[in-house]
Amino acid sequence: MAEKELKMRIPPSSKESEMMVLGCMLTSINALNVAADALDESDFYFSEHKTIFTMLKAAWRQDKPADIHLVGEELKRLGKLEAAGGILYLTTLAQYAGTSAYIEDYCQLVKDKAVLRRMIHAAQEVEKKAFEEPGDVPGALDDAQKIFFEIGQSASQKTGKLIGEILKGTKSESQKAFLKELQERQEFYQIHGEQTGGVSGVRTHFADLDKMLNGFNNSNLMILAARPAMGKTALAINIAENICLKNNLPVGIFSLEMSAEQLVHRIVCSRAEVNSDKIKTGSLSGMEFQRIVTCVNELTGHTIVIDDQAGLKITDLRARARRMKESYGIGFLVIDYLQLISGSGSRNSQENRQGEIAEISRMLKNLARELNIPVLCLSQLSRKVEERPGHRPQMSDLRESGSIEQDSDIVMFLLRREYYDPNDKPGQAELIIAKNRHGPVGSVIFTYRKEFAQFVNYTPMKFGGGQVDAETEAAFSPFQA
Repeated sequence: MAEKELKMRIPPSSKESEMMVLGCMLTSINALNVAADALDESDFYFSEHKTIFTMLKAAWRQDKPADIHLVGEELKRLGKLEAAGGILYLTTLAQYAGTSAYIEDYCQLVKDKAVLRRMIHAAQEVEKKAFEEPGDVPGALDDAQKIFFEIGQSASQKTGKLIGEILKGTKSESQKAFLKELQERQEFYQIHGEQTGGVSGVRTHFADLDKMLNGFNNSNLMILAARPAMGKTALAINIAENICLKNNLPVGIFSLEMSAEQLVHRIVCSRAEVNSDKIKTGSLSGMEFQRIVTCVNELTGHTIVIDDQAGLKITDLRARARRMKESYGIGFLVIDYLQLISGSGSRNSQENRQGEIAEISRMLKNLARELNIPVLCLSQLSRKVEERPGHRPQMSDLRESGSIEQDSDIVMFLLRREYYDPNDKPGQAELIIAKNRHGPVGSVIFTYRKEFAQFVNYTPMKFGGGQVDAETEAAFSPFQA
């Protein structure tokens, strides 16, 4: 009886997962790219799915579009439309498609079932050879180990890239040989060096910040931390404005604290240089109104995507960020702010808030690498700053977890001394680069225009044709310490 039940068992498979993958491939270019690269025809169990996937992968290899109509016509031309279930089944698959942001998870489900089927088949072969009692037992054992090793090799992703492949450009992100890319940079710098300052990353157009960090580089997770009301949101918005408007690069913003309308209001105030209260009450001069009109027209022509959903889980935030990247091609992401994000809800993350923050920071770093864009995440500092003489932030002040410091590539602290003493360097802000995985640390000075919530490049005042008057310098030296 047991043997009969064993023979009647159906090999591991998930028709729903296979339908999800094919449906996403038919409706999303990103899903087509991911699934065609991750799966093979043999990973599918159902014959109609094998036929459809083979057609989709062929279209992907030839860089052709693959929607229901085009795939259906190609299957009809090859006489395989009926074998694929007909055009009605293709339409059903498209309607069955899940969220394309989860395409990697759907692919993994299909892959896992395929691996299990291969393991069963391999075990049956090994069992058959063992019952035959071969004369060369060590050889039979070696063959069995080889079969399972090959399954493991096909199931696991490649363990790394050869340095030669990266240097030749075959496995580099730019697909260019290292020396060729270096030569192009050298030529570009010789022509435009004075204008760019040799910045290779995304320029923030804050000159001193770009010089110290070499711009914002792709795959970097950057933390901007400060005490409440210090201006960290304003600085993040100013950076996002510059990157979007001056670099013409789409930007995404997750605003977990403020609504999208409030954020737009602050952007318009900063960009148009009009006091926030005047916009709220409408008490504007003709010149101020014209500046706002110019600002609105400028912003309308650029792409800034704002997601103001409150209480997001880190898993939902990552899915929404992937959709931003897929739909709008964002090249920079701002998250305001880390402590308002919830964990995934797993048992480990629920044990304590410190573990939850550790999970969130780790997943944000993975998100930066996955999207291959710079991610700027704002964070709160603990009250220890208030108790310290001088109120200068330190790494240990990052709230709730030291993992933020470990996972981030860059950690920055914002300090405005006038917040604590109105007579201590009014109108000036210091951005402290406390950690820089790829370069130097230090401080960058900004001018802060409180009425507009605007940070601008700081330019020291000079007297006498560029020379600071000795008496004036001596008089102001205590304030510059």
